[in-house]
Amino acid sequence: MGKAKVKMVIRFLKGMQAEKVNVLGEDEAKADVEQIQKVIEDIELFYEAELED
Repeated sequence: MGKAKVKMVIRFLKGMQAEKVNVLGEDEAKADVEQIQKVIEDIELFYEAELED
């Protein structure tokens, strides 16, 4: 996957985190936000070489 696509996926997931909080509220969204954050971190680690400038 190219650098642009990886960044786009991460940007989408961060937007999803914000939307979860907006729709569910901070308390109800907490577990989902944490799970999405783990996915973001996993993607960043897996594609670390592609994300380097």
